[in-house]
Amino acid sequence: MFGLNNTLIKNSFLNLVIFFFITIVFLNQIHLHLNKNFFFKKAENNYILKSNDLVKKEFSESLIAEENYSALDRNCVVTGDFTDRHKVRWVKAFFLKNFFSISGEFNEKLPYYNNILLHSLLIFLSLSILKKTFNLKEKHIFLFLLYYTFIFQNYLSEYSYSIFEMFFLCLSLYASKERKFLLFLASVTLAVLNRESGFIILLSWLIFNNDFKKLIISFVIIALLLIFINLDIAKCLFKPEFFIPLKNQAGQIDIFDFAKINLISQVKLIVLNFLLPFGLAFNYLYATKNKNKVLIGIILIYLVVFIIATPLHHVSIRLLILPLIFTSIYFFNREKVKN
Repeated sequence: MFGLNNTLIKNSFLNLVIFFFITIVFLNQIHLHLNKNFFFKKAENNYILKSNDLVKKEFSESLIAEENYSALDRNCVVTGDFTDRHKVRWVKAFFLKNFFSISGEFNEKLPYYNNILLHSLLIFLSLSILKKTFNLKEKHIFLFLLYYTFIFQNYLSEYSYSIFEMFFLCLSLYASKERKFLLFLASVTLAVLNRESGFIILLSWLIFNNDFKKLIISFVIIALLLIFINLDIAKCLFKPEFFIPLKNQAGQIDIFDFAKINLISQVKLIVLNFLLPFGLAFNYLYATKNKNKVLIGIILIYLVVFIIATPLHHVSIRLLILPLIFTSIYFFNREKVKN
């Protein structure tokens, strides 16, 4: 009995340390945003440093501000900008805006703290689900935290979408492995409502199952739901440029701009944004004799999406490869144990 309690205390303490570490790293990301947009105000020819309380208050106000929730504007207009497709993500926008607005009614700085708590908790839960799904060892937990820290040392835009999607991907992998179809359907539905790339997560059902019928059922249900809740902008949904801009985006580096940047930036972009995350996943897949073709297909689809449908320099979206890396490690280790 004493040994059981001792193990429980040890695990609880370890989880607390991990959550604290995740929160500190995410807090550093928030400070990168504050340093760029909030800490200084211009007064004549000088910049004045604002107080911490004022900065937290202004950041909280930005979390509630109408202009930061373009998805809630239901006018169907195709401008050719990446933000056009945000309109199909209005459910998450509606949730966050109300979550932060209600928080702000209690305390004007509470949205700032709740933003940190919410996203840190989702990252921690993602790790916890992966631990439960694939029985991760200490070295794997360290790899997760190292990968997470590496990504979040950079200034990230739209990190919220990627954090939510990573969480839903982890939950879907767990549901697929344990054959919990309703949980799988719920997690993929929420993933699609968060971001349309959530449809890729549907394929994770086939990583551990051969039931194509449930996959088709899931696709039909989710697709109809997405169309139904976006009937007011239905005509935009069938325009390719609504989801993938066909013209150059100011301030963004896409596949057409790659040749225009200098060699050092090209090498850095390829190594950090592509070779590192995808190399880790394919390294374990290559070392596995009985390769899971569905897993390989999912990773390749994400690779194509990252090249075509997202700015090449966006780092936060690489979080989505992390659960797939551990899926690759799981199959590698399972084969090694059998041999």
